[in-house]
Order: sequence, then C-alpha cells, then structure tokens
Amino acid sequence: MNLLKLRLRPQSIALVTALVAVMLPGAIGPGVTAPAPAVAVAPANLAVAEELLQLVNAERQRVNAPPLTLNAQLTTAAQRHSEDMAASRRLSHTGSDGSTMRSRIDATQYQWSTIGENVAMGQPTAAAVMAAWMNSPGHRQNMLNPAFTELGIGYANGAGRPYWTQVFARPR
Repeated sequence: MNLLKLRLRPQSIALVTALVAVMLPGAIGPGVTAPAPAVAVAPANLAVAEELLQLVNAERQRVNAPPLTLNAQLTTAAQRHSEDMAASRRLSHTGSDGSTMRSRIDATQYQWSTIGENVAMGQPTAAAVMAAWMNSPGHRQNMLNPAFTELGIGYANGAGRPYWTQVFARPR
C-alpha cells in the first residue's frame, strides 16, 4: 500500500479540519450536521486560504495589528456561506435560508466575544479580492481590526464565478 505523506503548517491543519467538517455530516460536533455541499469544494481552497491569510496578515502588520490565525470552526461557517452564495448565485450577508453571520458562527459552536464578516463575488484570485476589500472602508476595517484574533476563509465557485467569505472573531 502506498501512503501519501503530507507536511502541513498549523494553519493548513485548521483549514483541512474545517473542510472535513463541511464535507462530512456530523463532523463538527454532536447534534450538528453539515449540509451536503451545493457546490463542489475545489482542491485549491487550501492554497487560496493560505494565500489570503498571508495577505491579510501582511496588511495587519503594516498597522501593527496582531496576526490572525485560521480557526476551523470559523472556516466552516465561511465555507458554508461561500457555497450557499455560489449555489444561489447571489452576494449577500444573509444566507439563502435566512441565516446570518451570527447564526452561521453559532451553528459551529464557536464561543465568540466579537465577530465580523466580509463577502465578495467575482474576483478571480486571492490578491484581487484582497485589493477589492482593502479599497472598501468597511471591509478594510474588519481586516485591520486589532480586536479580531482568528479568521475563517471560505471560497467556492458557482457558474464560473468565485464567491469569497472571511469570518473574523475573538473567542470568549
């Protein structure tokens, strides 16, 4: 039997854990099931998320804000929302089922003290979506907010159009 050996960085492990939670029902905790993905999760999501995390932390470093770390629960919330937006082909902070940022985060059982969310549609790369968010005062404020310590990243394609979600939080 051939075994594939992977060397993952801590942020990669968090993202892989979150993607497994999204794709395997019941993986994120008792009584909580992940919906079947309406949009296929691309294998490149791990690389895209790592690149976006690095870009965000580079901007945070410029303003002396502490770096964010990836969190599996927040990534689950972000990924589910990106998939929902891609499946419904609409950009919104409200899910097609009426879910809100708060309800999506709470569904992962993440215990938070403060939260924020950025969404985007259409930018083909992590660098392009980062530039769009940095040029928007509200999105920029979320990314540079020193109160946030953790990040979840979601990315999905629907009808050939990329949908992005960032979920920011500080745990209790």
